[in-house]
Amino acid sequence: MSRLNEITVQVHAQAFLEKRYRRKAQKGKLYSQLEARTKKKYGGKRADGLIAFKHWILGTYVISMEAKSYKTLPAIVPKTEVGILIWNSLRAGILISILTGAFFAFFKMDDGFLQILLPLNTLGAGALTYGIVTRNHFTHKTVSVVKQIGQYPANEQWLAFSQDSLNALSLIKIGQLKTICQSRGIGILIVKPKGKVEVLIKAKYKLKWWGHFLKYYSSEKEVEMKI
Repeated sequence: MSRLNEITVQVHAQAFLEKRYRRKAQKGKLYSQLEARTKKKYGGKRADGLIAFKHWILGTYVISMEAKSYKTLPAIVPKTEVGILIWNSLRAGILISILTGAFFAFFKMDDGFLQILLPLNTLGAGALTYGIVTRNHFTHKTVSVVKQIGQYPANEQWLAFSQDSLNALSLIKIGQLKTICQSRGIGILIVKPKGKVEVLIKAKYKLKWWGHFLKYYSSEKEVEMKI
């Protein structure tokens, strides 16, 4: 299979999203921009794609997109982050200490040594066991591109990957990537040869209680005038 470059993935994904959302826009008016920057006070980051329109019910509706190809493969590979693993294991150890009653020995026992040793030993053993058993769980993993799309606030956030880049991942890694994106409401598009685009995971709608997500982008005023 031929490898698609990132620009090709970006353009086809943006065109697909334009078509997908135009029917939801009032009078079909939709703003579409490649390389959309956030305002400096929000980091000045560059999203690969931005779409905005007026929804009949929900008002100003914003979609952000980030595209990746085989050349940026490391950015889509789920990796265990030691800090997160330790923190999750520590929380699990504390919970196990409470559920087993060992935590309350600190308040009930008269022996000052055991009073401290028992809760700490239970916490440590519980944390270690949890860490070993769940070391490959998706909750301990991070994905660079997921962090990246998080910098582009929107009602819906999408990641677009070339088919060849996903083919380079193991089924386990793909499963972890899907689970992480699903848990955060991020959609995934697969861009195939000849420009065909497939939805792997649908993005979930994120509500903004005050104002709208355009406030984060440098082109806010321009977009508001065009939609």
